[in-house]
Amino acid sequence: MKRQTGQVLVFFALVLPLVLLPVAAYAIDAAVASAAYSRLVEVTELAAEDAANQVDVPTLRAGGAIVLDTAAAETAADTDVASVVAARVTAVAVAGGLVTVATAEDVSLPFDFVGRGAVTLHASATARIAPGYASPSSRLPLPVSTF
Repeated sequence: MKRQTGQVLVFFALVLPLVLLPVAAYAIDAAVASAAYSRLVEVTELAAEDAANQVDVPTLRAGGAIVLDTAAAETAADTDVASVVAARVTAVAVAGGLVTVATAEDVSLPFDFVGRGAVTLHASATARIAPGYASPSSRLPLPVSTF
């Protein structure tokens, strides 16, 4: 029977740099990209909601329907997205009371695992303005307590 001392050491010397370190680098890159994407989606949703609040006041006062001011919606979306350093608004579409905001962000990855040192993330969110209640809900609390 041969003595086989040191096999585990050789195994780890080969497996560690070839398998474990790239897997760890990929996990870190994926976590960084996922966190950045979550932040981008949150900012995009906020920008869409703020853009949907930009009512065209002269049209409303003239007795017309509730429509959105396209220029004010774009400005509101740009202002909200400007809080994220590398994010930018790629498109703002206004159709009646519906606003769709599309954004993009370039994210630098800590490890160069995918062949590039950065990825570009994209997000899109839609919001609409609701002019009020068509009919009040019967589930609303009573104005006077019965207790």
